[in-house]
Amino acid sequence: MDSEDTILYTREEKLNYLIKYLNLKTNEIAHKLEISASLVSQIQNHYNNKLKRIHLYALSSAYNIPMEIFDNEEINTEEKINNLLERISLKNIFTEDQKILSKLVGKWYLYSYTSSANELNVWSTQTHIYENFSVLDVHKNAGQLHIGKNQSLIIKESHNSKNITTTVFDNARITYGNFPFSRIAKSNALNREIFNFGFFSREEMSKESAKEILGNIDKVQLQMDHAVIDRIASSINIKG
Repeated sequence: MDSEDTILYTREEKLNYLIKYLNLKTNEIAHKLEISASLVSQIQNHYNNKLKRIHLYALSSAYNIPMEIFDNEEINTEEKINNLLERISLKNIFTEDQKILSKLVGKWYLYSYTSSANELNVWSTQTHIYENFSVLDVHKNAGQLHIGKNQSLIIKESHNSKNITTTVFDNARITYGNFPFSRIAKSNALNREIFNFGFFSREEMSKESAKEILGNIDKVQLQMDHAVIDRIASSINIKG
């Protein structure tokens, strides 16, 4: 622990830090908790044991603050409170939205161009999304669906290379049988970063039909030039 990180011994001290950290105003707290502003001030000033557990529950509910901060004596510094709040905030990015999940569950075909520059071919990947948010494609690459407020993503690990692939799409477009995605992965041949636009389809289609939808490969695919990696490495050496 940092020697300058002040220990917060009481619930009132923790509450006062949270009010400062979240930039809350006395009148706003009073309105949300349906108590007087003077009572909020008395609570903050440790007056006559005015802070009751019901206030903590109300505050936690109103501002999505974990009760663990007040109940766990080991969470007793500003740094520890910050770390907990940041973890909670990250978890809240994704939800278990059953309405969106129900539209995604089942078999899909993902179409995009292959990474081979010498052959203009379409890559078709049969993929299953399951009710427990897990994802598995025909090549045994397994992953997880994460549903956000406006966009969702699938993170998969390659069965053989163990590289990570991320596929992002808009929730507003999943209602239809086909919808676009953007994907960052490693190309199979050269193990270089590659960015692809492609689309999901409920129905399997011919590669020629998929190619017509995808259009010009130069507008839906970008592969990182190895020279960029060389220049990044050179810049590190220069700084060193």
